Amino acid sequence: MRFCIAVIFAFLFLCTAKVAESQDFYENYQPVFKTDSIKPGTLNIHFYNNNFIKNNEYFGPYTEGITYIGSILQPEITWAICDKFNLSAGWYFRYYYGQDGFEQSLPVIKARYLFGKGTQVVFGQLDGQLQHGFVEPIYSTDNYFTKNPEYGIQFILDRKKLHTDVYLDWEKFLLPGEAHQEVITGGLLASYILNGKPDKSGLSAHFQSIIHHLGGQVDNSENPLQSRANLAVGLNYAFLPMYDLLNQITFSSFYIQSLELSQTNTIPFESGYALQNTITFENDWAKFCTGWFHGEYFFSPMGDYLFQSVSELNNWYVGEKKDLITSKLFLGHQILNGVSFGFRLESYYDLKRKSNDFSYGLNICVNASVFEKKLK
Repeated sequence: MRFCIAVIFAFLFLCTAKVAESQDFYENYQPVFKTDSIKPGTLNIHFYNNNFIKNNEYFGPYTEGITYIGSILQPEITWAICDKFNLSAGWYFRYYYGQDGFEQSLPVIKARYLFGKGTQVVFGQLDGQLQHGFVEPIYSTDNYFTKNPEYGIQFILDRKKLHTDVYLDWEKFLLPGEAHQEVITGGLLASYILNGKPDKSGLSAHFQSIIHHLGGQVDNSENPLQSRANLAVGLNYAFLPMYDLLNQITFSSFYIQSLELSQTNTIPFESGYALQNTITFENDWAKFCTGWFHGEYFFSPMGDYLFQSVSELNNWYVGEKKDLITSKLFLGHQILNGVSFGFRLESYYDLKRKSNDFSYGLNICVNASVFEKKLK
């Protein structure tokens, strides 16, 4: 019953009014490896570098504040064997300023096969994390700072009106007898333009799902198996206002479901739901988004605890209902081709606690191909 009411509410909300997701405000964080545009039979060297600071001023009982400051570097060489298949290899470095060494250093390998128009499969390092485009309540932007690049298999379909992204991220591998659990995350995103054109005004429908699993048949861990999932359905309506100052206004509404799929439940809830409604204003140099989030018994294994009814600090601390007023401001500038700068300010006002958590940060990101040579 709640599901039906929420869907009707979302539909009416949007019929009175591109996706206004939090990841849009981190667009210049995302690596741009345009391997599908490399000429067949060539070697290409690409550098991705992001220098960032993000200060989370969180004071509530659900999560702690932290400051992320550092740099990420990924040099990569790609061999375009033919127009449909290429291989990439490189290295991923993440360094937090003030540490004696790299916080993370690991190889990255990728095989990409384009087997149809707008259709590709990726093995190895995925086009993942913020590139998926999940809504913020089910995928925290802070995962970018704390998790390794996603590794596994991914299927992408990108047509004129339909876009799908199906992936399996094998976060932690498990060998027989090891004491830890394997960690696997799978996701499905699909969007369809009901009317209008891509990147233009119009109405679009969206479906997102993510499932997070801890377990394994050969582990020696005493921790119980855990499987939790989120499902999200939403509509987005964008239009071009008749003002020189604004390029686009976007209305967005999502219904989100939480599901506990574990045999042994380690949190107080078995299911929950949330509503997220936002409006976004944007022009060539700035974006501003404000919205309302309402959750009841809501939990999300990959999401930010600011939105959840359970605490990161204590699983049995609960606030069954949560209402947040969210506001986000982004100022961006392209310094030169392949180099961009961004400043962000984000606010989460909890109506129940009558308190505000906020974050701010800036970054300079480089996406550059520095060498390309035709092989004989």
